[in-house]
Amino acid sequence: MIADGGLSDLRLVPLGGLGEFGLNALVVEWQEHLLLIDAGVMFPGAEMPGVDSIVPDFQYLAERRDRLRAIILTHGHEDHIGGLAFALQAAPAPVYGSRLTLGFARRRLQERGLSADLRLLAAGQPPVEIGPFRVHPIRVSHSVLDSLALAIETPAGVALVSGDFKIDAGAPEDERTDLQALSTWGDRGVLVMLSDSTNVEERGRTGAEDDLLPAFQEVFDRTQGKVMVSCFATSIPRIQRVADLARSVGRRVGFIGRRMADNAEVALELGVLRIPAADLVSAGEAGHHPPQRLCLFVAGSQGEPLSALSMVSVGEHRDVSAGPGDTVVISARAIPGNERAVSRLMGNLFRRGCEVVHPGVARVHVSGHGSQDDLVELLGRVRPRYLVPVHGEYRMLAQHARLAVRAGLSADRVLLAEDGDVLELSASGARKAARVAAGRILLDRSGAEGLEDVVVRDRRHLSAEGIVVPVIVLDKQTGRMESAPEIVTRGFVDAEERGAELLVDAGRVVMEAVAARPEEERHDPALTRERLRQELRRFFRKRTQRRPMVIPVVMEV
Repeated sequence: MIADGGLSDLRLVPLGGLGEFGLNALVVEWQEHLLLIDAGVMFPGAEMPGVDSIVPDFQYLAERRDRLRAIILTHGHEDHIGGLAFALQAAPAPVYGSRLTLGFARRRLQERGLSADLRLLAAGQPPVEIGPFRVHPIRVSHSVLDSLALAIETPAGVALVSGDFKIDAGAPEDERTDLQALSTWGDRGVLVMLSDSTNVEERGRTGAEDDLLPAFQEVFDRTQGKVMVSCFATSIPRIQRVADLARSVGRRVGFIGRRMADNAEVALELGVLRIPAADLVSAGEAGHHPPQRLCLFVAGSQGEPLSALSMVSVGEHRDVSAGPGDTVVISARAIPGNERAVSRLMGNLFRRGCEVVHPGVARVHVSGHGSQDDLVELLGRVRPRYLVPVHGEYRMLAQHARLAVRAGLSADRVLLAEDGDVLELSASGARKAARVAAGRILLDRSGAEGLEDVVVRDRRHLSAEGIVVPVIVLDKQTGRMESAPEIVTRGFVDAEERGAELLVDAGRVVMEAVAARPEEERHDPALTRERLRQELRRFFRKRTQRRPMVIPVVMEV
């Protein structure tokens, strides 16, 4: 271990991932040297209309861009690598990760027209020296291959980052958590462990990928048409197992949807997904093969409106259709907030006559995150001086803390933190220091610009209350109206019956407001617009108890 020498404390600064699913980004800091562990995204719920994704605000890094020594990625899921481009823009630095993780990261950066200094970090290889840090990668089992935990030697002590993990001691060696390495670090001494909390509410142990094989075998045995499987596009271990089953019963394999096809291409190129070229079909070729000879992996397990599976479910995908005789397997659990979208997706598939198999009716999904027994075993093997629960909503972090205390860790050795909290640790103690800014950047589909909170607020307002656009034409010289006002509405009232009467009365309000303007307002369209906005909002609130967005249009001729 690197000698202490009386140097300063280790600082841990979570910029995301503590209090929500996704946005995982942790700064490990010692004196003037920083590491960033992961740079993830979070996907929005229905309360954020028009928002495509959310990334951490990396302003803390931007203000220290000359001190960032490296970005280290634990694995290739979007909630850990999806914000990498934004982290690099804030503070360029070498990026370390496993082979598959770097393959996914390279593809994401290329989509944004960016490149980076990507460096391999392989479990079982010598540690990597990065400034005053020595980083040891440790193989862990997760739903994507090449996942890593990290033992980071610092001058203040060892920080062990679990990454996303489960134990799964019976998995093949290249998927299995290296329990011996974790125990060895426990013997050497670990100052602090940051441990995944995602599945802390689940009792027992998390199941293995092989546990899903009987349910998938049954699907293949009874399906007369196509089998379509929708899982996360990074779930290479599951894709491999299901593809092997499909090929064993004479089905060819295809990947539908941009992200699914991209990830499969990366995994095939790297040799971590092994499917003979003769057994592969492209999306465009799928319609030319007998349905009973096809197994298609289709993106969209979360019911995303423009995903491939959503398009299939409403008959609008250009290459793939679904109907009687076909089976669709939803091999993923709904991310909190996506339940309604997934339910709607399944309903649409049933309307097309498909059979739909999902985790509620068959064992076609198993989590990649450790349950309570996995978390306790990790804690027992590593035996850290301090534990920091990470990854999950605050209730999960709190429950992880209580689980650790029940397992024998002293309550004062468990540090509960949220995004922006600064933890300072040394062999002599630990404390929370002053908070730092840890906000979020909202992105629309282009991903090019951050959306202001006010934009999202306005979109929510429009979706709930509607919009009213009064249009008036004024004589530029006299300021008088040239014609009766026109009032256009969307999502507020219709133009029939009571709605028509309301709009007629609103037109009178507009004419009265224009006529009542004092002389100084008659030649200032901005003041006229504000007067109309206030008068109409007051009128609609009194008549309908609703507050539509009012956007006056004033034209001068």
